[in-house]
Amino acid sequence: MAIVWFWALAAMMERYDVNPDDVFDLVNAWVTATRPVWFRTATDPATGLTTFVLWGRPDNTNKPIAVYARRKGRDTEVYAARYLDADQIAEFEKWEATRND
Repeated sequence: MAIVWFWALAAMMERYDVNPDDVFDLVNAWVTATRPVWFRTATDPATGLTTFVLWGRPDNTNKPIAVYARRKGRDTEVYAARYLDADQIAEFEKWEATRND
């Protein structure tokens, strides 16, 4: 499996003021299993398409972030990222507090 970066990802991260290092760090933590990452799925209500979402804390900022990706054949394409909002942070912190490593 290869990690493929969507061609417009850099522009999207700049638009939403997302630090690319945070995205790369979280994806690396997921691939190497070096830190807890909450693997979730999400479905777009308009299209019905299902994707997966990684929620976690990058090492360099510790600011919770969501990284969105989808399967493309045998590979995984990262296509979006945003920092979690207040409600999502509360949900993520609840998961952090109750998970069993």
